[in-house]
Amino acid sequence: MNIISFFEKSNKYWKLKPFWCKPFSIIITGIFILIIGFKIFSMFWIRTIISLIIFSWWALFLIIAPYSYDQIELPD
Repeated sequence: MNIISFFEKSNKYWKLKPFWCKPFSIIITGIFILIIGFKIFSMFWIRTIISLIIFSWWALFLIIAPYSYDQIELPD
């Protein structure tokens, strides 16, 4: 599967979601949490844990979930 067809098919997935669960809101919220976490916590390991959680969240909801939705066969 090429990247263009992936984005065309994942567009169907995003049309089912409410506005607060769209890619722009997921990315903006993650960036906001990263900035706040980096301002509040000075210890490197806490910043690393926060970053890993946010990047995992992005991977799950921006890559894995749309791909999994594309793989299931829905009845017409």
